[in-house]
Amino acid sequence: MPFAPCVSDSGDRKQIYNILSTLGLLPSELDCDIVHLVCESVSTRSAHMCGAGLAAVINVIRERRRQEALKITVGVDGSVYKLHPCFQDRFHKIVRELTPHCDITFIQSEEGSGRGAALISAVACKMAACMITQ
Repeated sequence: MPFAPCVSDSGDRKQIYNILSTLGLLPSELDCDIVHLVCESVSTRSAHMCGAGLAAVINVIRERRRQEALKITVGVDGSVYKLHPCFQDRFHKIVRELTPHCDITFIQSEEGSGRGAALISAVACKMAACMITQ
């Protein structure tokens, strides 16, 4: 599946050149363009893989509820999601493409992963306690 490239300018190339130079390389313009393309391909693949996983979960939820259409809100966190210039859009796009019968709202978490992990642990412990008492 082709992807829309992030907006690229000479600033990107200069930044790539500076990074490669600090590694002791003397990159050409073509080298910088190749590094840019590789980074873009890797981040696009990452967005697609994350999106496919989420889409699978959303589709299972819709099927188990036996709903024709599902309206759902998803909380998202992570530095790549927050800081990468194209990841968010690519991630949203692929999730929506793979969940055609779902209306998905994405909410960016501002709480941090530590609180999310604590919440998941608390829910898991409560679920385990409920199973023991049954």
